[in-house]
Amino acid sequence: MTSLTRADLIDGLRDLVAQLRADGAVVGIRLVGGAALALRYFDRGVTQDIDMLHVQPGTDAEVVRAATRVADRHNWDADWVNFRVTEADAIPTLGREVEWEVIHDSDGIVIEVASKEAMLAMKLRASRPVRDTDDIRKLVALCQIDTLETAENLYESFYPGDGLTDRAVTQLTNILREEVAPRDLGVPSFTL
Repeated sequence: MTSLTRADLIDGLRDLVAQLRADGAVVGIRLVGGAALALRYFDRGVTQDIDMLHVQPGTDAEVVRAATRVADRHNWDADWVNFRVTEADAIPTLGREVEWEVIHDSDGIVIEVASKEAMLAMKLRASRPVRDTDDIRKLVALCQIDTLETAENLYESFYPGDGLTDRAVTQLTNILREEVAPRDLGVPSFTL
């Protein structure tokens, strides 16, 4: 399995944009998950892939073809870019609308990442032990969450009618006991 650092993600996206341009594609790409966090919010070590939502405008197939060529050049797994997150019931669709931040917009290719609030809600939904804890900790600080009630309200704004799981409550309770102070965890900007 490919391990991608923030530098790898940036290089890969640069190559993906160049390949899409060469293919004459016009695409709108939205990123979530660990890659989105690493690209926009904080350096988080490595990730295995880039989680994308279905492309609009354009097609998933256009992006997959271009990403496969990039993977071949870098000797990465072919699914370093994938759309599996759309099958995981992780993306909020019924509550608060996800806001998107543009990280690239040029020549018909737009790449956006989900807002930190939406990312926190999605990470709380997954609340995988160990794997998500540090991301949740950092997102809690970035979103200036200081109580369990505030976190629950944020979560329920994206997933109305769903409460936090016991596992997420335990993670949050432990994180909030650490007295995490809001701070700028942002990473340096970049261009593709």
